[in-house]
Order: sequence, then C-alpha cells, then structure tokens
Amino acid sequence: MTRHRRRGTVHVRFSVHETPGVTVTASPRTATGTGALAAAARGTAQRALAQAGRGHIGGRLELRAPAQAAPGPRRRRAVRRAADRAVALAVRTALRGGTADVRVRVRPPA
Repeated sequence: MTRHRRRGTVHVRFSVHETPGVTVTASPRTATGTGALAAAARGTAQRALAQAGRGHIGGRLELRAPAQAAPGPRRRRAVRRAADRAVALAVRTALRGGTADVRVRVRPPA
C-alpha cells in the first residue's frame, strides 16, 4: 500500500513599516492552529529584523499555509518549519529592496 504525502506551500508577503512590531495576518484558509503558526511567524520576523540591525522597524506579514485535513504533530511541525523559512526569506528580501512575496514548499514528514 502506498502512502500519499500531502504537499503544499507556505506563501508569505512582508512589507516594512517604520513603526516597531510585526503584525501577522493569516489567511482564513490557513491550517488549523493559526494562532500558534502566527506567533511563530511573528517571532521569526522579529528575530530576522533584529539580526539585520533593523529591530527598530516593523512590518506587516501576510501568511498563507496549506490547510490540513488530518493534522498531526509531524505535519504541523513541517508547516511551522516552512513558515519559518518563508518568513526569514521574505524579511531579508524586503530589507534588500526586492519584492517580498515568497513561497516555500512544505517538506512532508517522513
């Protein structure tokens, strides 16, 4: 019996603002546990800004992640890791003046 792995992408858009703090807006279609995912994304964005020496500014983060029909701890962890990678990349791209619209593929759990 073959096991089908669910695939998906995390889509993140980050825009820089002069006021400190990061606002996270999650899509209504985002996976269950949106609060935990948004909190993790906010923390990642704040760390990325601080590491770039821009901790005094903030931004708005739009986060879309794949919906989970049967979420499990390994699946949630894979989505959270993909969100972390996408947020860090989006913040770095925005600070360099590029388009901060990033998609990262969710690596399915083994």
